[in-house]
Amino acid sequence: MKTIYFLLLLSLFYINGAAQELPPLNNYEPSQYGAGNQNWMLSESENNYIYIANNKGLLEYNGAQWRLYKTPNESIMRSVKVAGDRIYTGCYMDFGYWQKDDRGVLKYTSIIESSVIDVEEDEQFWNIIVNEDYVLFQSLSHIYSYDISSGKVSLLVSNDNINKFFKVNGTYYYHSLGEGLFTISNQRPLPISQSDFFKEETVILLFEHESKVHFLTENADLYRLENKEPVLVAQSDLNFDLTVYNALFLSDGSLMLGTISNGVVSMNLDGSTNYVINQSDGLINNTCLTIFEDSKKNVWLGLDNGISSVNVDSAYSIYHDRDGELGTVYTSYKSGNILYVGTNQGLFYKNDDSLDFTFIDGTQGQVWSITSINGQLYCNHHSGIFIVENDRAERIPGTIGTWQTHRISDDSNLLLAGTYNGLYFLTKKGDNWEVRNKIKGFNISSKDVVVDKVKNIYVNHEYKGVFKLSLNDSLTSVQRIDTVEVLGKGIGSDMIMFKDNIIYARRDSVYTKSYNEKTFTLNEELSQLVRKDVYTSGTLVISNGYLWLFNKDHLSKISIEDIDGTYSVEKVFLSKELRNEKVGYENLTVLGSNEYLIGSSYGYTTLNQNKKTVTTNELYINEVKSFKDGEFILFGLTDIPTIPYKDNFLQIHYSSPSYNSLNTVLYQYRVLELNESWSEWVENTSIELKNLSYGDYNFEVRSRINETLSTNTETYSFTIARPYYLTNTAIAIYILLLIALIILLNGFYIWYFKRQKERALLKQQKELELRNLTNEKNLIELRNAKLRGDIEHRNKELAISTMA
Repeated sequence: MKTIYFLLLLSLFYINGAAQELPPLNNYEPSQYGAGNQNWMLSESENNYIYIANNKGLLEYNGAQWRLYKTPNESIMRSVKVAGDRIYTGCYMDFGYWQKDDRGVLKYTSIIESSVIDVEEDEQFWNIIVNEDYVLFQSLSHIYSYDISSGKVSLLVSNDNINKFFKVNGTYYYHSLGEGLFTISNQRPLPISQSDFFKEETVILLFEHESKVHFLTENADLYRLENKEPVLVAQSDLNFDLTVYNALFLSDGSLMLGTISNGVVSMNLDGSTNYVINQSDGLINNTCLTIFEDSKKNVWLGLDNGISSVNVDSAYSIYHDRDGELGTVYTSYKSGNILYVGTNQGLFYKNDDSLDFTFIDGTQGQVWSITSINGQLYCNHHSGIFIVENDRAERIPGTIGTWQTHRISDDSNLLLAGTYNGLYFLTKKGDNWEVRNKIKGFNISSKDVVVDKVKNIYVNHEYKGVFKLSLNDSLTSVQRIDTVEVLGKGIGSDMIMFKDNIIYARRDSVYTKSYNEKTFTLNEELSQLVRKDVYTSGTLVISNGYLWLFNKDHLSKISIEDIDGTYSVEKVFLSKELRNEKVGYENLTVLGSNEYLIGSSYGYTTLNQNKKTVTTNELYINEVKSFKDGEFILFGLTDIPTIPYKDNFLQIHYSSPSYNSLNTVLYQYRVLELNESWSEWVENTSIELKNLSYGDYNFEVRSRINETLSTNTETYSFTIARPYYLTNTAIAIYILLLIALIILLNGFYIWYFKRQKERALLKQQKELELRNLTNEKNLIELRNAKLRGDIEHRNKELAISTMA
């Protein structure tokens, strides 16, 4: 899950109590990035990773995770510069470079240790300049040259008072306090100017503009070098003294000054100030140690306590009412060079050449809307309707709390007011407006009022529904009230007339009715804009010929084709959280060509659609690790690792570097062997895969900023090894055991059947013996019976003989 929580600071510019619109700002506290407070130099790699020289070492930020590499000698890292696959750094008594191994981990190589150069005691290296063939390292007393191909280190400059070291259009300059301005030619220092100015003044920045070398001093004075002498170009128009510690000439042609104790100042080359951001405005520290502009024109600030980035090229600017003098903005209107804002505290105005808003006397209280009819401005207020003329506002006598004012016909002298207590007509007599009459028969609060071409009046009430009113000819009372049943009731609903179409919006549904239709019909296309997952409210706003609707993560800018009536929708990505709006009272006003003001609870946000924010991005897999024996182990990012089945766990970290605080980066992944479909879009920048069965897997991940997909889809392949009981050895053992079992079973069967046969033979033998014994017994019994018969016969014969 993303560990970096972008803090969008809605900042103001504070000079003499004035406020100003500022670009969005990101703050990174030391507790977030997990390193030291002070940050001395920044650089960017080709894959848009940010590297920072920090008190504790080298910080790497990939847009999602921070990683700290401690300085090898445990000293403060003072300088960093990325060139190709090397990250050059300078610290106490050492300089060298870092390179990533196949696991994505940086490894350090010391250049000093492999050279014959002996650095001075306590020497620290504060700046690094990279050329195609060599790298220059600057301390406060020396400048060394490192030949990339040969590895040779040479001493170019030895000077005890080197203040700053610059490269301007291929020429190298350094400023020495007390000695002057020098250049390096043929590996030797040559004086440019040794005037008292360069000996006494501290030069902070050298840069080229219009083929001339310009430089900035610590007092924010800008000079041009003419004939080796300084010529004053401009001085800062700020009314307090600045001590500039560092500065940068930005790609937009302005200067960003990092000061001691006064934050950062955006200054033009004529000395005029664009804005100041300091700690009272939301910057986390007032002392800026370094400034860096990345490839997407974000300006990074290395502070004495933390890191900040300013989206100077953002299409959005923020006006934050820090002191609560303005209040919640409910409505606004740009008339000529005057911007009016209506808030919960009254009506304010500001000229284009003014920094702060001025309260218009007599308008204390809630302002609901500002309406322009025939060039006249009407302020619809809790106390009634005010006529606005420049810096003055006059209440129309007799008016009560009013939501809206409408023109009901071509008659410019007749207006319809939707009030807290029904509908009123206003009429103009001479130069003054007055209440003509209240419409009798309708006393419901009329916040949303629409008048169609045939003068039917529709009133939407969030809790009661939508009413269609038919008036009598004199416009004094209601002849008929019909409830539009098809629309129902809707909390947060709104109704508006747009290009002869009445549009009604609520959660999940948008209904439309053209002037020649009798009933409202559900518009399936527009209803998608208020479905539950994107709905915030049904508030509809017309501005600059477009219909605007407010969603959770964007604004919907809707246009209707005049010929065929088809709709087209453009998404303007600014989330509800960043808009800080009053839900149900969202408002948007055109300021100029494609420029808009969006009211918020703490001021407002301006949108300049002429600025096209670049959202193209590339995704990177940063780290792949598993868990073994109670510890994490890293895998190579290009390898196809085999993970033991018992350690069936894989954690993959990825990111798509984007540093625009108003952009949300979402990620989507899939494991092809498990599911061909992609996951839901989420902000998490890592995924854990566990309890996978054995086999080969391919993990895919991609990102999206707003609706733009990353230019690549990253793939990581890995293998879950078979469990020990399914390895080839185990299978061979299983086969041998099976064979042995078969042999054993076969032997058992042979023994068993042999024994059964022996038992059968023995049984048969016993049966034969028993049968023989039975037969013998029977023979004996027969013999005995015969003998008994013979005996009895002989006894009879003997008896007869005896008798005879």
